[in-house]
Amino acid sequence: MSGLLERLGGFAARRHWIVIITWLVILGGLLALTRAFGGTYVNNYTVPGSNSSNGLNLLNSDYPQQGGYGGQIVFHASHGTVTQQQAAVNQATGNVAKLPGVIKAVSPFASSNTGAVSKSGTIAYANVSWSDNPAGLTTSYLNQLDKAVAPARKAGLEVEYGGGAGEIGQQTSDTLSEVIGLAFALLLLLFMFGSFITAAVPLVSAIFSVGAGLSVVGLLASVLTFPTTAPTVATLLGLGVAIDYGLFLTARHREQLDNGMDVVKSASRAEGTSGSAIVIAGSTVVVAILGLYLSGVPFVGSMGLAAAIVVAITMCAALTLVPSFMGLVKNNIRSLPARARAHRQGISAQQQARQTATATQEHHEQSDFARWGRRVARQPWPWGIASVLVLLGLAIPLLSINLGQPDNGTNPTTDSSRRAYDLITDGFGQGANGPLTVVVKLPKQPSSADQSLLNSMTSGVKGTRGVASVTPTSVNKAATVAVFNAVPTTSPQATATTSLVKTLRDDVLPKYHATSYVTGTTAGNVDFTDQISSRMLILILAVVAIAFMLLTMAFRSVVIATKAAILNLLSIGAAYGVIVAVFQWGWGASLIGVHTTSPIPAYVPMMVFAIVFGLSMDYEVFLLSRIHESWIATGEAHRSVAIGIGSTARVITTAAGIMVVVFSSFVINDQAAVKMLAIGMAVAVLIDASIVRMILVPAIMAVLGARAWWMPRWLEPVLPHLHLEGSEAATAAAGEFSDRPASAVHH
Repeated sequence: MSGLLERLGGFAARRHWIVIITWLVILGGLLALTRAFGGTYVNNYTVPGSNSSNGLNLLNSDYPQQGGYGGQIVFHASHGTVTQQQAAVNQATGNVAKLPGVIKAVSPFASSNTGAVSKSGTIAYANVSWSDNPAGLTTSYLNQLDKAVAPARKAGLEVEYGGGAGEIGQQTSDTLSEVIGLAFALLLLLFMFGSFITAAVPLVSAIFSVGAGLSVVGLLASVLTFPTTAPTVATLLGLGVAIDYGLFLTARHREQLDNGMDVVKSASRAEGTSGSAIVIAGSTVVVAILGLYLSGVPFVGSMGLAAAIVVAITMCAALTLVPSFMGLVKNNIRSLPARARAHRQGISAQQQARQTATATQEHHEQSDFARWGRRVARQPWPWGIASVLVLLGLAIPLLSINLGQPDNGTNPTTDSSRRAYDLITDGFGQGANGPLTVVVKLPKQPSSADQSLLNSMTSGVKGTRGVASVTPTSVNKAATVAVFNAVPTTSPQATATTSLVKTLRDDVLPKYHATSYVTGTTAGNVDFTDQISSRMLILILAVVAIAFMLLTMAFRSVVIATKAAILNLLSIGAAYGVIVAVFQWGWGASLIGVHTTSPIPAYVPMMVFAIVFGLSMDYEVFLLSRIHESWIATGEAHRSVAIGIGSTARVITTAAGIMVVVFSSFVINDQAAVKMLAIGMAVAVLIDASIVRMILVPAIMAVLGARAWWMPRWLEPVLPHLHLEGSEAATAAAGEFSDRPASAVHH
């Protein structure tokens, strides 16, 4: 692989204009195609084969008037009552019924038993059903909806949109987050390189690759269903990895130029070394994220697909566009003092290479980071134990995690959906925001016993603890399907509501020996959470196994791979704890614009795990490959740790800093799930690059010594070889320590 990458890097550096123009054409073409044929993003929490999904499918096929995607138009009279404006409400509801895609719109005054007018008479709501998920409808449709309800507003009523209606036209823009992330990334790159040209190379490549990746996702959205958060998550992750990959290549390239290497040869060598690490790390991220399909939930899998597409394209850009920029700017990528010094001294490239290489090696070994590595290596146990205790302390809140879908009561009060939620709560109780729809499949031969069955069933459901009320039963014309709603006493996101759904399914409805389902948005969210929770362990085992295999092949050591898996689990557990503390407990939540606590969506921990475990491969490979090279060269455990940290810490710290600022910039997004992902990933990367890489890794490596590179002799010839970060020499010598006790290795 290294040889192929070296040839690719050399070609890109020599024929840089061809590569750059090709990327310009690709990006321009994709943007144009997306504008013309791109699809929309829709949240679909349906779990195929679940109780709620089967019930909804039965309604849509046999009783479509009761199917579809629901929402509410909520009317509130600040003075007087809504009843006094009945004509305006009826007109508004009739207008909504005529909008495209609306199956039905039922006025709160359609009959005397709708239960849609509050006892005070100041709040009422119309139930509306759409044939397609209203979350996919744009602002132009929202304008049509506003025009439809205008008669009610002209009559002095407040009109808000609840449930699915509140999701219409709510697509958010990530432009501000992107600008903030890129601006801070530029500052960090300038601080590291001291050169605007050098700093611009990773940034420009990131803009190209993320723009192309999002365009591909937009095109696929016309034939596949992607959630509304998919482009945001893809952008968040894509920007971070794109800049990091560009940084790794550029840092290696510049160091080689400072050592006197030719531009094209240096770009080629950087591609063969750091490029190999990028391929392995990036591939791990892609495979880990695609592992989200193991959840069995299309919503989660498609979000992973969107992120994986962008990461794959950023990998391609890093391996082609970055070396082409290297060839374009030539030696200008070096710092101005380095170029001026070489020019003043007038020394040859060979002399400069020898002098700079020696100076670089000494600098790495005597740097502040190297001294820190030696300090940790001298007392590995205290440092290691203290670090583990810190991580375990951060993970403590994880023990009380409450998985579930946040309801509209957690949205900002500036959102119409939140105001509608509060109005319905005031007028009808929290549970009215998430009624449970009970669907009953009746015998093919209608009989008088059917009505008796339905009466008994509604009475039994009404008498169940946690049920506030039950609506009258509605039966289709063929008398094959019946449906009624049960309104809980608690909010849609409450654990008591989840328990009620399970009680109805497992204990109450089976008593009547009729095929029945509990469906609706709230019941669907319960199935969504249960499905993801049940698959979490499978995902963890799969991702850990993939990372274990790759690291074992790269470093010829099962010990290194095992250590990496354990440390990654510790850092991710700490990140989970921070997510729970902030969003579920409310610690510091107001600082990021969150003013209510909520459960944690089940897909957030799954996404964080898949993404962060993959990202950690970047730093793992980058650091350990340098430690491995030094270990093979010196045979001194403590010294190799110091040299490895000294040569990589600056790059890792800058790369992690870029990830943290890019991820953190997305906390300004209005969606709570995006904020959770941003905080979780930022914290995980920060912990991984600081506590894990700067303390735990050197401490453990110092304790293990030669044992760190042990691999069973029988496994050595079986595993393929992966050459990373110039570790060919290390790889060739790796077998030297197989099945060999540490005492046999002299330091």
